[in-house]
Amino acid sequence: MAVMIGFASAALAQESGSYPNETVAFNRGDRDAAIREIPFGKLTVQAGDDIRQVVTNPSIFRRLPVQVIDCDPDLYLLMVRYPEIIVNIWRLMGITNVAVERTGQFSFHAKDGAGTVSDVELVYGNRDTHIMVADGYYEGPLAPGKVDAKCVLVLKTGYAPNELNKTFVSNQLDVFVKFEHKGADLLARTLHPLIGKTADANFAETTAFLGKISKSSEDNIAGIQNLSQKLTEIDPALRAQFVQATNRVYERSLAAQQQLSPQANTSSPSEGSPRPFVAQQDNGIRPLSAESPQEQTIAPVEIAGPFPRKRTADLRR
Repeated sequence: MAVMIGFASAALAQESGSYPNETVAFNRGDRDAAIREIPFGKLTVQAGDDIRQVVTNPSIFRRLPVQVIDCDPDLYLLMVRYPEIIVNIWRLMGITNVAVERTGQFSFHAKDGAGTVSDVELVYGNRDTHIMVADGYYEGPLAPGKVDAKCVLVLKTGYAPNELNKTFVSNQLDVFVKFEHKGADLLARTLHPLIGKTADANFAETTAFLGKISKSSEDNIAGIQNLSQKLTEIDPALRAQFVQATNRVYERSLAAQQQLSPQANTSSPSEGSPRPFVAQQDNGIRPLSAESPQEQTIAPVEIAGPFPRKRTADLRR
């Protein structure tokens, strides 16, 4: 997810200088709970070892506030697993310098345009849990030299079906950052509140943006079709998947509206109505868990806990 890249970049960019080694102040109860929720038994040995090296003694841990959006689950999962879609849209809008290059089926190389470079791998993913491991560095004016860091990002998701074929999607992101730099712990403790506020705002605005893409697919499919043709920085096959996913959102919304209006005209769209692109094939959503390598579509699941109130914040990327 693009917000995962943003938090790692912010954390890396803030690390600089040399300070005596001290412990970072964060909620250890939340951290221990977050570690317990990591499905180590379903990870490869290498992925499990890499994650433990970071989460057992992080320089920074933060559990970002839960965000809830109205978003189609299939479209949501596609954008989470392939953040280059959102990055390409942002770049078209001129609101980010982030660049993402896909290096493998579940890995990509990211640059934030401000000195942070990272290699990110999605090591585990199903409909309610995604785990990314990022290995990167910051090299710029905020640090006296090159600063290396490792990040583990755990995104927990819940789905609550609502009327009209809509689904509320809840998101909670746990972030573990470990600086490979002497004295980083003290600086991380000092800067953690600033980093946290930036990350919270980025997370809220990014998840809200996913909801806006889903809503636009319902209300303005012609505009989404036009946008899709301009996504030239992503693989054509991925662009086709994005088109398929947005078309399905539109078709589901249209069907729901027709159910509400029994007298509505259910015939073929008129000549002037927007028509979704015809996709060559429907590949569904690919699960990433080791025990389920086959492709499958995503079904809603129950959400744990109440929905918090949403809040707005200025977009910071």
